[in-house]
Amino acid sequence: MRRILVCPVCNSTEIELDAGGYTGKYYCKKCGYVGSYVLEMTEGEYREMIEGEEGERHRDSHK
Repeated sequence: MRRILVCPVCNSTEIELDAGGYTGKYYCKKCGYVGSYVLEMTEGEYREMIEGEEGERHRDSHK
């Protein structure tokens, strides 16, 4: 099962190693986050997370 890296700030999967991996940190191409902490999950887990957040936003907009 393929694991994907997810930005903890914006939930983007556009994550790469910062400075070619020499710093041990990751870089998010979408929001610019740089840090050693990223989320690692399966594609199914990622889909569930995104769908859950979309549902929360939908419910919040109807309050």
